[in-house]
Amino acid sequence: MEDKRRLSDEEVKRLIMENARLNKTVQVLMDRVEQEMDQQQDSFTIFQTAIKLEETVNQRTNELSDLNRRLMKELHEREKVEKKLQIAKKQAEEANKSKTKFLATASHDLRQPLNAARLFAGSLAGSDLSAENARYVARIGNSLDALDDLLSILLNISQLDAGGIIPTFCHFRLQDFLGSIVPDYIQTGQEKDLNVRMVASTHVVYSDPRLLETILRNFLSNAIRYTKTGGVVVGCRVRQGKVIIQVADSGIGIRESQLEGIFEEFIQVHEDHAIGGRGIGLGLSIVKRISALLDARITVSSTYGKGSIFNIILPQGAADKAVSPFTARAADIVAESSLGGRIIAVIDNDEDVLDGMKALLGKWGCVTVTDISADGALAQLIAQDKTPDIIIADYHLNGDDTGIDAVAEIRAEFSDPIPAIIITSDRDSGLVDMLEAKELPLIYKPVIAARLHALIRHLI
Repeated sequence: MEDKRRLSDEEVKRLIMENARLNKTVQVLMDRVEQEMDQQQDSFTIFQTAIKLEETVNQRTNELSDLNRRLMKELHEREKVEKKLQIAKKQAEEANKSKTKFLATASHDLRQPLNAARLFAGSLAGSDLSAENARYVARIGNSLDALDDLLSILLNISQLDAGGIIPTFCHFRLQDFLGSIVPDYIQTGQEKDLNVRMVASTHVVYSDPRLLETILRNFLSNAIRYTKTGGVVVGCRVRQGKVIIQVADSGIGIRESQLEGIFEEFIQVHEDHAIGGRGIGLGLSIVKRISALLDARITVSSTYGKGSIFNIILPQGAADKAVSPFTARAADIVAESSLGGRIIAVIDNDEDVLDGMKALLGKWGCVTVTDISADGALAQLIAQDKTPDIIIADYHLNGDDTGIDAVAEIRAEFSDPIPAIIITSDRDSGLVDMLEAKELPLIYKPVIAARLHALIRHLI
């Protein structure tokens, strides 16, 4: 029965060497016969030698034929496997392109309302507000930033799995870090009659503050969500050369049998959904991915019915290398009428974003011309006999139109070069390279008012 087993690379190599050895053997036998025939003239001896040689040659020829058949079969099998691998590779590349396109579209659509909210909040900052209302506006800004960070993580969860997100490590003080986050939850806790507080800390850690913030906000949100009475405490301590951030609550707790599964996707262990609402169970699975990226260990202890403690274990940082990556929300406050009289054309396919941008730019004293397309904006500019001082365009417009096309179309109608800004939620590096080549500055959504103001001032 024919051997159906595929040959390994080592066996193929051995067969090729055997083939060469047999060829060499045949040649040696032929040389030996010729030599013996020269030395012996005995016809019977010559006949015997010839018969023996023929048998040996036939045997070796059969072996060579069998070997060649096996080699040809192996090569044929390898060609089929290689074709299948090429097809699989092509399918994987197509699937990756589809995923990238989907994430870009999802990122744009989900960030549009967030961007509009950010613009309206920016238009309020610096207005004639009471101290209390100014604090509320600042908290709205913080919350929108936190939502944007979480949205970024959700949209890039596959990148987390594939190692596509690179953390930016630095040394920073925990007091500054906690002070930029915990006050948001103190206010939230007060609305539920919960006492949310943090213990002052002098410790310095070495980590990525943006990714670490996502972990801490997740723990704080869960602690408040699943606590009916009592409160939440955030504190820090040092054990065995590591800094531990602790979030302790007096909430409903988690059963011991369920602790192991809480970091898995789409897992919610609380039976009473009336307490915490109906989530999708992705928060702690994201925490698990980020903690692996940061080389930070996460532990949890809980007593069902009494509360839980979540720990983030981090490497200590160096105080003399500590930086302050936490920007105060006051940076959004820009003097009113600081761009008085400047004409700005804004193109975006979302009416709420256009309204938000008009409110923000109007506060700065700008004359704004807004539309969902370059054609519409041009029609208004021509009708009003206005030349824009700057163009602001969203990259993803309706259909296949892009902000780059819109900028080019408006520029073509005016003789003087007009500065332009592209706004997008698309983090694709290829887009960044393309905009740099076209010398078009880029701002990511949600737009931070102070950053937009500074860029406009720089360009005009």
